[in-house]
Amino acid sequence: MTATPPPRRSHRLRERTSDRGDGRRPGPVIPLVVILVAAGLLGWSTIRSADPEPAPPSATELPLTRADLTCPAVGAADLPAARAGIGMTSLASGGSQAGAIEVQPLPKGEPLTPRGGVPAGEWTVLTQDPDASEPVLVAAEGPMAAGAGAAASTTADEPTGGGLAVADCTRPTREAWFVGAGSTIDHESTLLVSNPGETEAVVDVSLLTKEGSLEPASTSGLVLSPREVERLTLTEFAAGEGEVVIHVRATQGQVAAAVLDHWTSTLAPAGTEWIPSGQSPDTSLTLSPLADEVDGQELILGNPGDRTTVVDIQVVGPDGTHPIQDFEDASVGEGSVEVVRVPESVADDMVTLRLSSDQPIVASVRSTSSGNPPDIAYAPSVPEVTGPAIVPVDLPGIDPSDVRLAVTSADPAGEASLSIEAFAANGRSVAEGSLTVPAGATVTWRSSRRQDLDADPDRVAYLVVTPQSGTLRSGVVYTGGDSALAALPLASIPSVVLAPGVYPVE
Repeated sequence: MTATPPPRRSHRLRERTSDRGDGRRPGPVIPLVVILVAAGLLGWSTIRSADPEPAPPSATELPLTRADLTCPAVGAADLPAARAGIGMTSLASGGSQAGAIEVQPLPKGEPLTPRGGVPAGEWTVLTQDPDASEPVLVAAEGPMAAGAGAAASTTADEPTGGGLAVADCTRPTREAWFVGAGSTIDHESTLLVSNPGETEAVVDVSLLTKEGSLEPASTSGLVLSPREVERLTLTEFAAGEGEVVIHVRATQGQVAAAVLDHWTSTLAPAGTEWIPSGQSPDTSLTLSPLADEVDGQELILGNPGDRTTVVDIQVVGPDGTHPIQDFEDASVGEGSVEVVRVPESVADDMVTLRLSSDQPIVASVRSTSSGNPPDIAYAPSVPEVTGPAIVPVDLPGIDPSDVRLAVTSADPAGEASLSIEAFAANGRSVAEGSLTVPAGATVTWRSSRRQDLDADPDRVAYLVVTPQSGTLRSGVVYTGGDSALAALPLASIPSVVLAPGVYPVE
């Protein structure tokens, strides 16, 4: 007879009834696993939250393929001129394959582009009708855009104030500050705002005066159609203001702004100039080099802040940086403008002014030439020159044998050096030189001195200034005749545009 085997227990039953080695029954396993997993997740979460946020993607430099340069004209200010013209070039390489430059009057008109175009490296001068000159758009495309530069020059008639007016053709921007305008019988300024773009722009214009800030309702929310030019005479909305700071701010789109400043004295001409746009308000400013050998100079300070500020003034000259007695500081009230007479001793050399304050300010120096009739020029605050800059020489009304370039070391503790190359109108290099600027000093180069650059001034169409070491700021002063005077701050010619960083798609 066969024995019957004992019944088998199920797997689950054996797990539930099996003994531990100590004779006790095991506790529940699943809750313990859950606790361990939760603890791990909590720890991982804590570690994740302690990690720093990833840095935003950096911007990318892309080649500049479009440059729109707006050249102002006194005709748009309803003022006559004796002669007017525009000089232009591009530092691009590649010859005829380097893109193109087109010249178009604003707001509209027949194109002014020369029949042969504007070849890269060559200097082209367009003569304008002085009685009907309008702002001009110089549009560079392709590789030509990376090195495009242009300037406008006008010899003013006596009703306009007489003298010489020179202006850079500016790129569109969102903001511009002009220091030294006015709206009195003997000092009148006209603001031109151009929209070189293809979309609508909206602009606000506000003022600082000696009596305080102004925001006229008529200058708020100005709408400019594509290629439109808006003309605003200060006497229309701020009459009787002797010293004015103009702030132009685009709330939509970008614009090119220019201010024509003209003077008379007992109904006689006393000077004309385009006021260069300066830097935005800051607590530390360096002005472009002041004209030398002039009859008088005034430092114009604007304080857009809500409390009074004291401005410390340092003169940067050929012998270094130092204060001048009775010219060490100035006080500017809240939301107002102050004018300080520059000592006569400062006008003997081309110097730069360094300003520091506890409130952001704007500033410029107005120089008045000697001779009869006198003329004026402005030296605004300027940024560092970080790349090649074009110095126009061949322009209507300019004496090429009396071009003065002044360079200041932007670092008070370090010297700067630069190269200067002169080019003929056909783009051929005719001379090269270099300049070293001691720390905290200003050095002047003159076209009349052959030891500075061994070239016949009459053969030079333009100069290219390129920083080699250190940091520097620079400006150029022009003359034309016995007393005509003009000045331009130097600015680097952009070759790239910054594209914002983009987060990768996950």
